Amino acid sequence: MRTLLIDNYLPNSPQIEHLYNVIKDVTVHTVEVKDYSTIQAGEEFNLHDVIVFSGAQRLLAEPGVVDGYKNEVDFMKSTQKPVLGICFGHQLLAIAFGAEVMGMDKKVEGYYMVQRISDNEIFEGLGERFLVCQSHQEMVADIPFDFELLAGSPNCPVEVMRHDRLPIFGVQFHPERFDDKHPAGRNILENFFKLATWYIK
Repeated sequence: MRTLLIDNYLPNSPQIEHLYNVIKDVTVHTVEVKDYSTIQAGEEFNLHDVIVFSGAQRLLAEPGVVDGYKNEVDFMKSTQKPVLGICFGHQLLAIAFGAEVMGMDKKVEGYYMVQRISDNEIFEGLGERFLVCQSHQEMVADIPFDFELLAGSPNCPVEVMRHDRLPIFGVQFHPERFDDKHPAGRNILENFFKLATWYIK
């Protein structure tokens, strides 16, 4: 199984290296990183089995930002491959499927509690509530058409969502930022790649 990690961050951002290392640690499969600006529509995506879309420092409400990620949005609309959108990538997923992303009164930063709303394999090993690392000042305003709400929080109503029929997940938080006291993010990533492996088989 080949995983493509799309780097949506600004150049030379340390966040993408950390995300890459964590993904390599939780899956035994090949992981390749590509900068979002170098992706040609369909070309790179077709060579991989699983696609992960990273966070970013940009805000989708800013003029022209969405246009810069058009190839990602077009792929999201048409793929049947396993996909995980993280933070900014989660918000791009929402836009791709017709939902809105809105600004927040203030940036959410740190570990916050998330509440499960629906049962799903992505939560295997986790309780009804779990702590995850947040770092965002925009959020998905409502569930896109054909998506199911899996988890929410007082800060953000759409913390985890999944396509009704396809293995496409979005998480508003950063599952790659976990530690011994806050291990839930690792569970989420491990469960996603387990699901992806089942789907590809």
